[in-house]
Amino acid sequence: MISRLFPLIALPFLLASCSGDSAPQESAQQEESASIEKPKTTASSKRKAYTAEELNAPYSTVSPWRYIVTSPETQYFERLVGKSTIARAVHGSGHAILVPQDESFTQNADWKGILEEGQEEALDRFVKAHVIIGIEGPKMLEGIYENLNGAMVSIEKNDKGELVCGGARLMGREVETDGGLVIPVIGMAEDIQWN
Repeated sequence: MISRLFPLIALPFLLASCSGDSAPQESAQQEESASIEKPKTTASSKRKAYTAEELNAPYSTVSPWRYIVTSPETQYFERLVGKSTIARAVHGSGHAILVPQDESFTQNADWKGILEEGQEEALDRFVKAHVIIGIEGPKMLEGIYENLNGAMVSIEKNDKGELVCGGARLMGREVETDGGLVIPVIGMAEDIQWN
C-alpha cells in the first residue's frame, strides 16, 4: 500500500524541487535580456548641444559652414555653398575648406553667372575645388593634397614667402572648428569653369 501511495506523496516534492530550480534561471534570463534590450547610452554618443552664442557669434567654430554663415567677410561664398549640393560636406566632413573672402568676388563680377540655371555642375566643381582632403591641422599646411573634385592640389610658398593654393593666397588666419578646418583666402583656388 505504501508503494502505491509513494508516487502521490513524492509528487509535491518533485514539483517543488523543479519549480525552485527554474525560477532563478528564468530571473537570470530576464535580467540578461533586459540588459541586452536596453543598451546604456554614454555621454560620448550624444551630440553636443550648442548655445545660441556658439552658433551665431561672428566666426563661429561649430563647423566650417557656421563659420562661413557668421563671418562678415564671406557672404558671396556663403551664397555659392548654400546653392551647391556640397553644403553638407562643408558642414561636417572634417575636411579643410578654403574660404574666399568677399573681396575675391567683388573684383570679378562674372562669378554671379555660376548661380544661374544650367550651371549647377560648374557651381559644384567650384565649391569642391575649395574643399581639401587630408590636411592634418593649421600648423601643417604645406603639401600636396586632393580636393573633392579628385584633382591634386598643392599648398606651397610663393616668391614672397606666402602660402598659396592655385590662385588663392592663404591669409594666415586658419580656424579649427568642430567639423573641420577653415582656411580664409584671398582669391580663388580654381577659376570658375563654366558648363
